[in-house]
Amino acid sequence: MKERKTIAVIAADVFNSYMNRIFIGISEQCRSLGYDVLTFLMAFNLDSGGLIQQGEENIFSLIKSDVIDGVILLAGNLASQNLVDKFVKVFSHWGIPVVALDHDFDFCDSLYAEDTELFEQMTDHFIEAHGCKKIMCLTGPEGSPPAMSRLEGYKRSMKKHGLEIAEDDIIYGDFWKIVSQHLAKEFITGERPIPDAVVCANDDMARSLCNSMVKGGYRIPEDFKISGYDGSKKAVLEIPSISTVCPENIRMGASAVCILHKKITGEDVAPLETLERGRLILARSCGCGSNTLYSVNVGEEYNNRIKRYDDYYTKSCMLDELMEEENLDSLLRRLNGFIYTIRGLDTYMLCLCRNWDNVEKEDDNDYLSEGYADIMEAKMIYTRKHTEFIGRDFYSKGIIPDFMDEYCEGPSVFFLLPLHYMDRCFGYSIFRFDDIRNAESRVFAEWNKNIGLALEYLRVRTKLTSMNQRIFMSSIRDTLTGVYNRKGFKRMAEGIFRKACDEQEKLLVIIADLDRLKMINDNYGHIEGDNAIIVVANALQSCCGMNEVCARTGGDEYALIGCGDYSDESAEKYFEYIRRYLKRYNETSGKPYKVEASLGAFCGVPDKNTDIEGYVGIADERMYGDKQKRRKQRKN
Repeated sequence: MKERKTIAVIAADVFNSYMNRIFIGISEQCRSLGYDVLTFLMAFNLDSGGLIQQGEENIFSLIKSDVIDGVILLAGNLASQNLVDKFVKVFSHWGIPVVALDHDFDFCDSLYAEDTELFEQMTDHFIEAHGCKKIMCLTGPEGSPPAMSRLEGYKRSMKKHGLEIAEDDIIYGDFWKIVSQHLAKEFITGERPIPDAVVCANDDMARSLCNSMVKGGYRIPEDFKISGYDGSKKAVLEIPSISTVCPENIRMGASAVCILHKKITGEDVAPLETLERGRLILARSCGCGSNTLYSVNVGEEYNNRIKRYDDYYTKSCMLDELMEEENLDSLLRRLNGFIYTIRGLDTYMLCLCRNWDNVEKEDDNDYLSEGYADIMEAKMIYTRKHTEFIGRDFYSKGIIPDFMDEYCEGPSVFFLLPLHYMDRCFGYSIFRFDDIRNAESRVFAEWNKNIGLALEYLRVRTKLTSMNQRIFMSSIRDTLTGVYNRKGFKRMAEGIFRKACDEQEKLLVIIADLDRLKMINDNYGHIEGDNAIIVVANALQSCCGMNEVCARTGGDEYALIGCGDYSDESAEKYFEYIRRYLKRYNETSGKPYKVEASLGAFCGVPDKNTDIEGYVGIADERMYGDKQKRRKQRKN
């Protein structure tokens, strides 16, 4: 790639509106400053420590300090604390600038969305627009910066309006559903008096509280009012729709880039003025119905950008169809047919490790599980203009192929996802979107997961085919000499005979018999007898051409068969070659015995109405005549 500065973004996913807005800020600010962005994602955000998690986390092994100029770490988005600890250990020693979002670390700058004022505004709205006086605040864990800053906004508003805050008006939660469900139960049973309103520090708690109260027979907003925080589409599309805060996370993403830019270049820059600011989204849960049109527009936009393509993917039977393919090339070409399920995909590269399938290895547990091959192959390169399946090599240490600029112009945001099955590493995928908003859909992660499953299915099938082939070959090969055995000879000879009959070509059959094998075994041992058997097999094998095969059909018996444009003298020429081979061996072996063979042959166009056994019998009879003749010569 061209010499542009590169920022790595580490996150579990981008598959919700909160995370996507952060990436909008990162993308816009990086484009204006000329940075490339490499975003490392996982399809499974787990904390299990299992093989799947190992396979997912392997994508982070690509990050190298000599390639990356700065890091944005979304630690709060990662489920695994062990993974977060690994990043802290590595980055604190690298010496490159790091900014952590929604999380505090000692070794780097930390950044949170500026939410106190917005939360204050939402509380103001309940008081000023709806006359609420008894207002409770359901926030996150006590001591958590986001929970405490939003709580501070609530306190400012209440103080500003001269409203009292009772000790039990502040409830610390976990940004999840359990606490809000427990609070609803207390309201419904009368254990806790119902307030005029509850301002929640995120949308998940607000939605859960609203749904629990509705199930308990209460009306929202008539009986009491609720608001959330996050500006999520789920909140806006909820019934009743949830009043929420669209936070300053777009500017938070941009601000993180500005901090890194200052550390990398020494230049002060401010977030782009054109970036969307945080705001209140007022809906039914607080009693405002004026944003019905907004909810409709959000729903329509969500359907066009996300749900429609989710449906395309769900109905595509992608995984089933990929698993039908019997080789990698046809699998990739079938994969290209599913591009339509990913909205706004501008560029895609499927990058596989060399020898990703390890078919040739006997031990199936011997595979790459940590890191990536030094040399990767971009086996599929998709752009809006065309798709290439040529396979281009690049070094994994560069992360992105050095030829990427041939397909992408200008600073770009790339999403990297691991291709694996359990902890078996195959490679990774690189996605680039025409609009970063399209990355909110999970389809491209599910799509990538299917590729990993399909590759494993192909690998196993290829491995089984290879094993079956080896088993079959061992069943038709003589273990001592390596040439075909009697079973193999019958199988191969039948096809050669049919070809000679159908095409009216000459059939050549040579039968050979090792002379005096019993004498060698009795006088020099069976090891020497085996040696003599191998020497004759090599003599016949070495004179075989493309259209011929040879076999050991008995203890000291051999056969050679072929079809082609043979002359009347061809059989004799083969005899001479075999005898010369054995003579050279006897002259140089230093053995106390000679290896010799009796030979007989048939060479001619076979009759279609006969079978091969007749011609083998002719050659065998002639071989027997040669053996008798040679016995007489040895006696004389």
